Amino acid sequence: MSTIKTIDNSEWPLNSLLVSQKHRVIYTPIAKNANTTLKRLFVRLSGYARSDEILNGDVHTYLTSNKTGLSLCDYSPEDATEILIDPSYFRYVVLRDPLARAVSGYLDKFVLYPPPSGAHGEPPIVIGTAIDWVYERRGERPDYSRSIYFEEFVNYVVHKDDRNLDTHFKSQESYFKRQKFDFTGTVERMEVLIKVLQSRFNQEIEIEHENRTVRRKPLLRRRGQGGLLPAQLRAQRTLPHASELLTGGVVEQLKSRYARDYELWQEALA
Repeated sequence: MSTIKTIDNSEWPLNSLLVSQKHRVIYTPIAKNANTTLKRLFVRLSGYARSDEILNGDVHTYLTSNKTGLSLCDYSPEDATEILIDPSYFRYVVLRDPLARAVSGYLDKFVLYPPPSGAHGEPPIVIGTAIDWVYERRGERPDYSRSIYFEEFVNYVVHKDDRNLDTHFKSQESYFKRQKFDFTGTVERMEVLIKVLQSRFNQEIEIEHENRTVRRKPLLRRRGQGGLLPAQLRAQRTLPHASELLTGGVVEQLKSRYARDYELWQEALA
């Protein structure tokens, strides 16, 4: 009789999975794919007794700092393995247009909410590695305040594999480790996801919107916003639309870098 290898649920991406034992559901969150909104939704639907306490604060921080039973990493490796192989669990994931996701990642992490450098000049988390790489290729000392252009960010992710990228910039495919999904939804067709989850959880659902990179509609469409640095983009009255950054060769670069993501996303839309 073959034995099942015990997983290491402390490693990414397994440590990010959410679990509802009550409803037999496993959700795989993907960074920049309505992640905050969908995590909050999962907590509300889970039946967790202290869900209000979680939802009154930062859902990401709470789930990583407290043992709630909602995260796969809250369980022993043996119990987590049993959960993952249990066929009675319903597994779902939500994908997003890879181009829009790349723009959202840049706007969120480099433009709107750039993390500060350390007290002794250490690079900022999440984006520091990208900035270091760009300046090193120029033969210059990193300037974390100036940061990098969108095109330079794209060049960085194109030249790095998923093992060397922050989770916000890894491919969506990389989140699929050891998993097969019963349902693959998309950010662009959230109404389909709602119907599926209403049936599974047997609850009415209303989606909250927690998108930090929402863009107000400008009076005129601007072009060539990729030629502006983060501080220049922040100084404008509105955030650029994805199409204003996706100019020149960056579209083909991103489509090539995230080719499998593009296929998976289009299959989910069909």
